[in-house]
Amino acid sequence: MDNFIERYVYDVTRRLPEKDRIEVSKELKSNIYDMLSDNAEETEIQAVLYKLGAPASLAEKYRQKPRYLISPAIYDEYVRVLKWLLPLVGGVLLAIGSAWGAIDAIKDGMADLFHFISNSLSKGISLGVSAVFQALVWTTVGFVIAERTNVKADESKEREWKIEDLPEVLPNDKNRIPLSDSIIELVLTVVFSVVAILACNGILPTIFIIQNGDTQIRTLFSTEFLAACVPAIAAMSILGISECIAKIKARRWTPLMCGVVIVSNLVNMGIMLYLINRPNLLSAEFTAFIESVDLGGFDLLRFMGTGRSNLIIIFISIIIVACSLVGCCMAVYKTLKYKIQ
Repeated sequence: MDNFIERYVYDVTRRLPEKDRIEVSKELKSNIYDMLSDNAEETEIQAVLYKLGAPASLAEKYRQKPRYLISPAIYDEYVRVLKWLLPLVGGVLLAIGSAWGAIDAIKDGMADLFHFISNSLSKGISLGVSAVFQALVWTTVGFVIAERTNVKADESKEREWKIEDLPEVLPNDKNRIPLSDSIIELVLTVVFSVVAILACNGILPTIFIIQNGDTQIRTLFSTEFLAACVPAIAAMSILGISECIAKIKARRWTPLMCGVVIVSNLVNMGIMLYLINRPNLLSAEFTAFIESVDLGGFDLLRFMGTGRSNLIIIFISIIIVACSLVGCCMAVYKTLKYKIQ
């Protein structure tokens, strides 16, 4: 008896703002038990629940307000994500932009400290504000997708609602993919993919600075390598965005969701391994600079991956493979964990 009631109450309250769930749960349970006779049979319980109506409709009545772009059910989570995501993205891009401005100032030979600082800060603030705006837009888009997906599912269930459709309380919580995690992953994927593509196109600097009397600036990566990175980053970005949207829509670890994550991890692993094992990784000017440095017989170029024994490249490749396999294993574990329990 209690199982149907618990599942019904859970299905209603999970659609409400977190701060209202406990109060509504107590009130709804009290109303249900008041409508039941002592030692009620299962058929009577089902009749009462059908009389109350579909959980989605009842949750809408408890809201007592029309739906918003971001509904009250997920608004608290939306605000919580924005509170730490926007400062994080803005701060990181502010630092990158300031470094970019400082490098441009060095290139232009700005000797005046005031102009040097103002040029650095102006570019840092500009890039930081742009990144915050992007993060805000993509966070909102992610939550809207989640909201509209949930609305369609609710409307579909409401048309032919059955007691058997009620979700189990504990299992569904155990295999849940937190909506906030998926949104954060989506935003970070978009923002930092854009930054990476800008860097590869020379709009943001990828440089190596040496202070030796005069400040010298060396380009670290070759133009061929950076050109190859652009389509690779775009492909990984599209794949990552697709994975995030799938998580937002599914919100559960299912075999299909597990397969999506595994494919995404393996494809990204292949792309990254291809990129870092390209023969023209470092630029000619940076290579020439390294060759001019006397390190007492130590072959730094060989160590950095320009020789036949690419120690750093091998090490990074191992890390990429390990991280990708860990991601695949975690997806399998989370999917099987629900099945076992």
